[in-house]
Amino acid sequence: MNIPLLSTESPHKDRELLDRESLHTLQILDEVATGKSLTQRDLSHKLGIALGMTNNYLKRMAREGYIQIIQAERKRLHYLLTPKGLAEKSALTYRYIKRSYQFFTGARRKLEAFFIDLENAGVRSLVLYKATVIAEIAVLVLQDRPIQFLAIIDDDAVGKNFLGHKIEPVKSLVDLNFDRVLVTTEDSAEKIFEDLNQNIVEKEKICFLQ
Repeated sequence: MNIPLLSTESPHKDRELLDRESLHTLQILDEVATGKSLTQRDLSHKLGIALGMTNNYLKRMAREGYIQIIQAERKRLHYLLTPKGLAEKSALTYRYIKRSYQFFTGARRKLEAFFIDLENAGVRSLVLYKATVIAEIAVLVLQDRPIQFLAIIDDDAVGKNFLGHKIEPVKSLVDLNFDRVLVTTEDSAEKIFEDLNQNIVEKEKICFLQ
C-alpha cells in the first residue's frame, strides 16, 4: 500500500491522528511487510528523507520490537516484521484511514460551499488547474453540481488519466470556452498568473479556494 503524507498544518494535534513521524513509521512497516529485499537507501528514497534519518527510524523500530534486523551475507541487512510490528502497522493504518476520511469530508464540504457561491455568481463551466488531491475531490463534488466540468490542465502530467479524464496542457485553454479556472495547487499566485496569463486567461477568470 502506497502511503502518501497528509498535511499536518492544524494547530491542534489530536493524538489519535497521525503526525509525520507516525506516517514514516507506517510507510517503513508497510515496506518491510512486503518481504522484499530492502536497503536503507531504498527506504530513504521512498520516504523522501535523509539516509541518516532512515537509519534512526529503523534502529528505533528495532528497539521497540516492531522489526528484526538480521545480518546476512556480505554485510547486508534484512528486515523482518514482528507480531508486535504487525499490530502497530494495523493501528497506524486505522488512524491513517481515519485521518484521510476526515480530510476528505472536510474538503468536500468546503468545495460544495465554494461551488454554490460560484453558481450564485452565474458560473456554469469550470476548468481545474493542476492534478492534485484537491482536484480529485473537486471532480467528485462537481458530479452533483450544475457547473460543467470541462477539463483538467497540468503541464506536468499531460496525457495521464485523471478520474476518467485525460489531463490536458495549459495551452489547450485557448481552445476552451469556460467561465472560470479553479486553482487546485499550492503554487505561488505569481507563478500561477504567469502560467495562465501566457495562455490568454484573464485574471478575473482565475479563482482560488476561499
